[in-house]
Amino acid sequence: MKSENTAKWYESRRNDLLALLNEATGLALPEKYAEELRQTVRKCQEDAFEIALVGEFQGGKSTTFNALCDGRDISPRGQGIKTSAAVISAQNIAGDETKNGLSEWAEVSFKTPAAIALGISTILRRPLSSSDAFRELHNDLSDEEFSMAIANDDTFSSLVDLDNPVHRKILLQATDSLWEQWKRDKGSFSDDDLDQLRIATLQLRFYGTPDEKAMEKATVLPIDRFQKMVAFPKDWMVRWVEGGDAPFSLDEIAFVFVHSVLVRIHSENLRRLGCRITDCPGLFANAYDTSVARRTILNADAVWYLINGEKQIGQSDLKIIRTVAAMGLLGKIEMTCNLKGPHEQKIAEIIPATKAALVNAGHSVEVVPYNARLAFLAEQGKLLLHSPALFSALDRSNMAVDAKREGEPTEMWTRMVRRIGTSIEVDDVETVEGLTEDTVSTVRRESRLDEILSRLETDIIPQKAKSILVDRGSARAANALSAYEGVLKSTEDAALSEEAKWRAEVDAARKQLADFVDRANTTIDRSAFAADKAGLSRDMARDIVSLAFDDEFVGNLSEHVSVVLRLIARNFYWTRKSMEKDLMQRLTPIMADDFRDALTNAVGKWKSGAGTNSLSRLHRSLEDVCADIHDLWVDRNLDANGMLNGFKTPTVSTDDILDMCGDFSSGIVERSGIGEIAEDARRGFFTVLWEYIWPQMLIFIGAMISLPLTIVAVIGKEIWDMAKSEEQREQEELEKIQREVAGIVNSVRPEIEKAISNTKFRDSISAPISKELVRSVEKLETTLRKQLDGLKRDFEKERVSGAEKMFGKSVEERKRIAEENKAIRTGTIAPLRERIEGFEKKVSEELVG
Repeated sequence: MKSENTAKWYESRRNDLLALLNEATGLALPEKYAEELRQTVRKCQEDAFEIALVGEFQGGKSTTFNALCDGRDISPRGQGIKTSAAVISAQNIAGDETKNGLSEWAEVSFKTPAAIALGISTILRRPLSSSDAFRELHNDLSDEEFSMAIANDDTFSSLVDLDNPVHRKILLQATDSLWEQWKRDKGSFSDDDLDQLRIATLQLRFYGTPDEKAMEKATVLPIDRFQKMVAFPKDWMVRWVEGGDAPFSLDEIAFVFVHSVLVRIHSENLRRLGCRITDCPGLFANAYDTSVARRTILNADAVWYLINGEKQIGQSDLKIIRTVAAMGLLGKIEMTCNLKGPHEQKIAEIIPATKAALVNAGHSVEVVPYNARLAFLAEQGKLLLHSPALFSALDRSNMAVDAKREGEPTEMWTRMVRRIGTSIEVDDVETVEGLTEDTVSTVRRESRLDEILSRLETDIIPQKAKSILVDRGSARAANALSAYEGVLKSTEDAALSEEAKWRAEVDAARKQLADFVDRANTTIDRSAFAADKAGLSRDMARDIVSLAFDDEFVGNLSEHVSVVLRLIARNFYWTRKSMEKDLMQRLTPIMADDFRDALTNAVGKWKSGAGTNSLSRLHRSLEDVCADIHDLWVDRNLDANGMLNGFKTPTVSTDDILDMCGDFSSGIVERSGIGEIAEDARRGFFTVLWEYIWPQMLIFIGAMISLPLTIVAVIGKEIWDMAKSEEQREQEELEKIQREVAGIVNSVRPEIEKAISNTKFRDSISAPISKELVRSVEKLETTLRKQLDGLKRDFEKERVSGAEKMFGKSVEERKRIAEENKAIRTGTIAPLRERIEGFEKKVSEELVG
């Protein structure tokens, strides 16, 4: 299989499998097997790869998303708001599938109360932390517990109960106080702060109203209706001129409640890739946006990162890339530089500088030039040429905005291509008076979209083709047909047998099966993963902790601690307790975030197997026990009359193991386990670090106290702004203090390394992770045991009960049934099953080749 033909190969093989599966589902099968085959068809049609589009605001994500949707304006573009965090995905519709009578549709899910609380915490935590009314709502917490809870967004959001009217009233009062502050000093709010305040204000205004509850019941919508739900009103900014009283109806701001949208459309590009494309929310806008973006990236099969090519890569991009790398996902990134303007200049200047910046940041990744606007225009041109009926009123309206003048679509399209002027080749479009096939092809080639798609096809498709075409496709279908063959053969044998002889064979088979199940359960009991669940889970937890506390974590935390030490050096502390309290209050939110991020990222690294062996051990132990069970099965499946024929050995597949990893991830990360663990870790770490910091700071404090008051005033204002001192003696004293503080700051990193390498400290973090892993391993063990129990139930139902009914029929009737069963088994089921198994073998060989 050549890489350049990967997409065509996959599409061809999937069509082959669908043809076989459709043939199988057309057979008259018992419902159990028919449903198994229907599920296999759905998996083959819908179990898509996912590509997450990631990058900073205005980096070209939505434009690329719409290009991959064949040039249709599906994801809103150019609305100028960053904080909605709605995850918008698109997936091709295979065949003539419909839903609720719609040939194309959007499946909308809404934010949970917990998600809304997390989203508003970033902006409201500050005023509520000092609110007596909010404090009174939590009188059950001690001052220390309350202080810890309000330390970061995750724990603070757990204090918010949106379904409690008293809580909502106090939250609204907090938004009112922020709006009053904004009116007094508009410069005190950044653009991000204002966006978050606007969103929080609207969520609190409409949450729990009858209209909002009714809206959330409609989850399957036409495409045009969904687009209105996620778009910001065009006069959004204008209405906020007077502050929090801005007038909006729920229909206008529904986006503040939307969590995610899956758009199902007919798309040639998405069909070609066989994947789902997701427009990822921005990282770092607020705690909720970040959590959604992280989860989207972790679950994606590939990440298409778009760097804004108007300028050299900036700190915002580098921060996002650093985060993705920390999650252990740098290997699945395709990095593109979204060019705007003449390509030759950008490729010669911007891309080399961007590559150098990435290398300096420790990221050796290839950066490929790409033009999102041209890719979108190429797809729009093809849409206008071949499917003009799909060019909606919204598409036309947006095109008029892009072209800066209303007109016929082909005229507006040509004007935009001319204006871009990316190269000499595209400049030739100036001579084109209308839309042509050659022009569209030229624009698509200049966009380099096909190059990126080919790279994604090469990287993604082989990874999951085996899962979809083999593990969840042909193998599953062959197993279902083989099991039905066993039923047919058993019925056939029973029909031709004498009852006494048949019952003796049943008893023998039942004993064989019971013996097999008993021995298989004993094998599981003695297996490495079942006998030492605690030890294996402990090792896996330690691997995760090791991945969490790597050099990058040490570097980040060292930098953050150093910054805080510089800040507190401006103040005077008359007691150790007062200094410890100030230091702890400042470090609490920073350290909690650092620990939470480190542990969350470590889960992603661990799942991908980066630098660990415990997950490999789990794989091997499961493979070993399944192989032992298989050997037991082969040894006992010797009955000549086929009484056990058609049953399959219990197995735990790679998918089951990965599902376990997913269960663990959701258990630790999404149920706030990570937040709790991080909080405990942060407290323990602070205690260790404080024992080092305090005696060092005593030296510095003593030096500061001995200074003249004039110097103290300077220090209180800004310790690092010492150049303005007038007296040389004072300057020298200040420089001495500066050196002492610098000495403390420079020694922070080794102390942090020492603190996090402490075995007791690491074990305190590993313990709760290990408990969660034990539960996950137990689920795998239970899965195997349930399969064993299911064998006995199926044997009684399929082999015994049916045959007992058979003996109530006449000899002639039984003979006729036997002949019919044999004809179906040998003439229809077995040949189709053999063809599906042949497909499975062929695909497996091609994937290896």
